[in-house]
Amino acid sequence: MKIDKGAISNPRILARRELLKFIFASPIFGAMAGLPVSGFAAPDRATPEIASQALNIFQIKKVASEKLPVPIWHFIINGSDDGKTMAANREVFDEWELRVRRMIDVSNIDTSVELFGDKFPSPIILAPIGAQQRIHPEGELATANAAAKRKQLMIASMMTSYSFTEIATIGGPLWFQIYASPHTEMMEHMLSLAESENTPVLVLTVDTSSRGNREGERWFRRQITQTGMRLGNFENYKGRMMIGDPSMTWDIIKWLRDNTRMKIVLKGIVTREDAALAVDHGVDGIIVSNHGGRQEESNRATLDSLIEVLEGTQDSIPVLIDGGFRRGTDIFKALALGARAVAIGRPQAYGLGAFGQEGVDQVLRILNTELETIMKFVGATSLSAIKRESLIRKD
Repeated sequence: MKIDKGAISNPRILARRELLKFIFASPIFGAMAGLPVSGFAAPDRATPEIASQALNIFQIKKVASEKLPVPIWHFIINGSDDGKTMAANREVFDEWELRVRRMIDVSNIDTSVELFGDKFPSPIILAPIGAQQRIHPEGELATANAAAKRKQLMIASMMTSYSFTEIATIGGPLWFQIYASPHTEMMEHMLSLAESENTPVLVLTVDTSSRGNREGERWFRRQITQTGMRLGNFENYKGRMMIGDPSMTWDIIKWLRDNTRMKIVLKGIVTREDAALAVDHGVDGIIVSNHGGRQEESNRATLDSLIEVLEGTQDSIPVLIDGGFRRGTDIFKALALGARAVAIGRPQAYGLGAFGQEGVDQVLRILNTELETIMKFVGATSLSAIKRESLIRKD
């Protein structure tokens, strides 16, 4: 055997060799050979077995795709037509890069945000998703428990499986989302549900003049059991039903003002002109949204729409956003461009479908942690310190 005289004379090399001998001879190393290959797979290919193992939203999505029935999975992931709007929501984040600052004390990070007088520990909120019992037996109760555990805001859909009253008993921060209807008695019923729980904010979705052409969802709809599917908010309602109103105009704002004391937020505003009209009509806030790409095809990404909407509001009312957010850096970019908070839709459905309440909790934990991390790198110790100057758009 050839002896490396240099190694003999170098105590550091000898020490390293002794350490390697110890590691390879260790029973711990030998036991590792029996671990499944997935334990060493790249994070984007690994499959976590419990929620706490998930490193990112994409791993949780993978688990949900494997657990959920195909029709339900398509209910979650489908966009309209060819999915161009849905794709645009994701692709736009790559157009913005960070300008990071150094030598700033970031030992204490504050991610709290105030909305309509209420303070929340995070700007990440849960967007309205209906019929969650399709995804998990505990449905919105699991989602609400996860949000309440972290004191993060949840917007409950009018179309929930469990009733708004049942969801509200959990005790977490809660807003209520409704759709317009030509049948005012239906809307009055929904307003009474929200007001009976002292709900501070009503979210009116305004992008449903027609139903999006979600072909995958339509294809599998016949396989989704409708019998016995619960819609809790309609169980004690005996009037006429119609979801969405193609005749809706700005007059609905006055009708709402005359019938509720809640703050009014419009979800689905994407242009400067409509943002200005919202302010003119006394709306209290806006959620920039294209329904996750489930309505119009070939719409712009919400991050692009955000810039225009802020021009229309002139910072007179809070502007929130949803659409395509999967990373803390995505959320940071929206905050830097002027959004007050960010709502997540599909990620909460991934979490619920993959692991129930624990999955939704893990989704929130991951995104909260990623946001705090990027704030440290950029040198922003609070949301107010996140500035437009922290971003630069690629040429």
